[in-house]
Amino acid sequence: MTKTIWPSLRSYTGEHLQRIALPLGGIGTGTVSLGGRGNLTDWEIMNRPAKGYVPGPRFSGAPFLCLRAQPIGGEAVTRLLEGPVPASEIQGDFGSVAPNHGWPRFREARFDTAYPLGQVHLQDPTVPLQGRLEAFNPFVPADVESSSWPLAVVRCVLSNPGPTAVRASVCLSVPNFVGHDGSEGECAGNRNRRRHTKNV
Repeated sequence: MTKTIWPSLRSYTGEHLQRIALPLGGIGTGTVSLGGRGNLTDWEIMNRPAKGYVPGPRFSGAPFLCLRAQPIGGEAVTRLLEGPVPASEIQGDFGSVAPNHGWPRFREARFDTAYPLGQVHLQDPTVPLQGRLEAFNPFVPADVESSSWPLAVVRCVLSNPGPTAVRASVCLSVPNFVGHDGSEGECAGNRNRRRHTKNV
């Protein structure tokens, strides 16, 4: 796995990845959590608690980060920037309950944390690059104003352990769930419009 200079107080692997998530967001602004395997979960930004809520269709179309990597002169591979789906989420009344469950992922994941920092290390022998998601909150001890910015930072770091150059692209996909409160049903009632305000 890749090395980093970020601090780490605890590391989680295997089954422990199912139960760890780092909430990202300022104090009182709502959060989106970085799950143990690199998934974006617990979208609590609609002014209500919503643990487990992920916007988008139930089985596909949920938010994700994706990598496309192609060694020069080789075949391209595409993977979600996530570790494997745990066995407990592979079965359900309609099949897997994991968002985007049928998409290829990295085979190994490790979550390192030292709040308000978290990072997910991703590795797969069939992928020519190693990935690392670095995430943090705007948390400044004893400074409520600086800790209350409505933001979360997620950075994707790719490293090439091999001798061959690799072309890579990273994509973030988030469905439009404006107008949906996360309590039930699918994203609906989206209202988008262009707005221009002068002197702001």
